[in-house]
Amino acid sequence: MRVSKAALIGVVVGVVVGVGLVSGCSGKAVDAGGDPGRITHRAVAAVALEHLPTDTSSRAASYTSESTPPEQVSVDLRYGADGESDGDLVSVVVSARPPEGDGACRRELGQHCVDLPTEVKGAELQLRWTDEEPEEDPGGVGVVLLRDDGETATIGYSGPVITGDPRELDLPIDVEKLVAVVEDPRLRYQATASTLALGEELDDWKGGEPDPDAYQLVHNTDHGIAQAYVGGRGGYGYYQGVIRSPLRERFGPDAIGGRLLQRSSPGFTGMPDADIDVLAAPSPPAWMTREPCSAPALRAHCVTTKGERGSLVFSWKPAKGDDVGWAWMISMRQDEVVAVRYRGPRMPAGYDEAAALTEWYQGEQLDAQGGEAESEFADDLSLWCDREHLDARPVKQLD
Repeated sequence: MRVSKAALIGVVVGVVVGVGLVSGCSGKAVDAGGDPGRITHRAVAAVALEHLPTDTSSRAASYTSESTPPEQVSVDLRYGADGESDGDLVSVVVSARPPEGDGACRRELGQHCVDLPTEVKGAELQLRWTDEEPEEDPGGVGVVLLRDDGETATIGYSGPVITGDPRELDLPIDVEKLVAVVEDPRLRYQATASTLALGEELDDWKGGEPDPDAYQLVHNTDHGIAQAYVGGRGGYGYYQGVIRSPLRERFGPDAIGGRLLQRSSPGFTGMPDADIDVLAAPSPPAWMTREPCSAPALRAHCVTTKGERGSLVFSWKPAKGDDVGWAWMISMRQDEVVAVRYRGPRMPAGYDEAAALTEWYQGEQLDAQGGEAESEFADDLSLWCDREHLDARPVKQLD
């Protein structure tokens, strides 16, 4: 079967976001006793698999990012994966947060929406689907149960070709089974001990529980900010390692900085040897000023452009004699300055050549990160970073 993750996301997200709040009373989970706790991913999968086929290819927690609401627990169940195809995908989501938006069905995006009857007191049940786009997208099915307190249980199904109302199609997993999953009284954000124990007993679990504190904002480190630069730039194999930058003292006592040792190797012969220092400080040092192209140390060859977060500066010193020169790439932000110094092969005299050597790209390296880039390191090229970033070490630390 052709599976479109985008199709599934479109259906499921449309269901979760697009269903309006309802009034009434919501029931609590009714499985046997024990102290309640936040439902685990394994427990969500275990409950779902009491209604769904158990011959899964994989059972895992869904991928999470910093944009994933902390009150959301989501799992992915795959069927029929064979190494060449990912197979069919069922995603089950439990969320304690009420939906956002006005609850409208996204018909302009090709969604079809039908209210379904439910015996869950004070809840609203809705079926949504998108039809196949031949040779592009097989379509997808989603069902959501929305309780009066805003808590939702959602299931999305993608893989089989959807050519109309899924209730009238001969699907490997029919709508009745999807409804049974979201209506299960154990599928609540606060689960009982027996539901949590059911999850612990689940076999063939491939993906662990995501760390709920992974995206907690913490102080970055000397090595961490250099690793973040690598995360945005790529080319992990270019670097022999990373050390603390000896240039930190030039940026003040509260600065952080790491030095990447870019070295050629048998596997990577296209990159010149260079030392790349990546630094950040609460404010620019006196020798740099907030207008670097006016500073005596930088103004001889200097270009300033406007970025999303503040001015972007590229300053370079062409090679002369035994001096190979250097380049500074600077992001002047409201509450910090981030700077990268590149020193290695002889620095060209012309701006275009120097920018190409250092991969300056008009400041995109510095400006796109910190909130604009679709990178897991997007907010980490800074004095602050997500806690999980400090555990990511693509380049070997040498000190």
